[in-house]
Amino acid sequence: MRLPEIPEEIAPILGASDAPILGASDAPTLGVSDAPALGASDAPTLGASDAPAQLAARPLIRRSARAGARLADHDAASLAELLCKAGGTASAARAVAGKVVRHAFGAEPAALLPAPAWDAAALAALGIGAWAHEALLALDPAPSLEVAEQAPSTDDTLRLVLRARDGALIESVLIPGPARTTLCVSSQVGCARACAFCETGRLGLARQLAAGEIVDQVRIARALAAQRGGAPLRNLVFMGMGEPFDNLGEVLKAIRLLTDPRAFRFAPSHVTVSTVGVADKIEPFFRDAHAELAVSLNAPDDARRQAIMPVNARFPMAALKEALARSMPQGRRVLFEYVLFDGYNDAPEDADLLAAYVAGLRCRVNVIPCNPGPDPALRPPSAARLDAFVARLSAHGVTTLVRRPRGRDVGGACGQLAGMARVRQPSPA
Repeated sequence: MRLPEIPEEIAPILGASDAPILGASDAPTLGVSDAPALGASDAPTLGASDAPAQLAARPLIRRSARAGARLADHDAASLAELLCKAGGTASAARAVAGKVVRHAFGAEPAALLPAPAWDAAALAALGIGAWAHEALLALDPAPSLEVAEQAPSTDDTLRLVLRARDGALIESVLIPGPARTTLCVSSQVGCARACAFCETGRLGLARQLAAGEIVDQVRIARALAAQRGGAPLRNLVFMGMGEPFDNLGEVLKAIRLLTDPRAFRFAPSHVTVSTVGVADKIEPFFRDAHAELAVSLNAPDDARRQAIMPVNARFPMAALKEALARSMPQGRRVLFEYVLFDGYNDAPEDADLLAAYVAGLRCRVNVIPCNPGPDPALRPPSAARLDAFVARLSAHGVTTLVRRPRGRDVGGACGQLAGMARVRQPSPA
């Protein structure tokens, strides 16, 4: 019966609403265009081949940079495996791994930066025998990311640009709420999925993030949240740069460390992973993840979905629903994300089609009026159209939410991450 945890700033609205409709819960500074709204037959067809030539020519680096070299690359299980190879028994390795993750990641946020004490004396003080020191001290305990830019919004949202050791830039968004703060986490440098409404997709995929680079976004953001005051960081949404299912192994390893009660102690119900609908990864996700699932749907039929989401060509909507119905554990629900575009997928009849599609699945639908993005013709609907769509969907008995705009003025919204960095890049000579 569990539902994915939704931050307080994403308010449930079960009918006609006076909620703001300017954008999803994260957002940029690119202006909304006056271009005419699109009809179903005018669907944009932006795909990977439409990326700028200089981006499309980049090779896709599928491996994470130096995965395993950082302490944060390891959850307790992989750390125990490493220690077994160093000569420890299985029970001794598990005991040492538990001590290490508690020491390195279980302290108060401010104590985790720049790094925990990490030398032979510190390990000995933890009761760790000399047999394990060499293997452990070969791991780097320091964060692998540094803050390159902080962009605070007028609504207290904070967009972070983080620089990896190889110079790669990724973005995370810290979203304060009344009872808890949420972090929007990235899983890749760029993204290969090329959704028409997403700035990150315009960048292409540069490389995967290692588990430690995912964890370090949380480590840095948690310390910043503590410094800013307000509600503590308690909620994680993998809705930042990249497609998490295209880097599932590293994402799952990061989640295991983040939800470890000896380490970061995030409740699994407070961790949500969003996918564009990579259907063949849904079963392993539900089998192995200590997290909830969100699926980005964004259209009520295959033709319109494929026009804005190239993934639909490989995994059409019927295959996606079948994978969910087959793999979802009993009592679990999925959160469908539905970005609303004026005149494209927001008619009352579209709500009817969407309700028919989700029928039979335990789910909730998060309606997200679009943010300004790479296609200026894709714009948010009016308040009246939004309310009519939500009311129609709710009338079918579908639990419906509208996501409030957060951080739009600093480029931190849904579909916008990396957008401002791309705009600021100088044009090639």
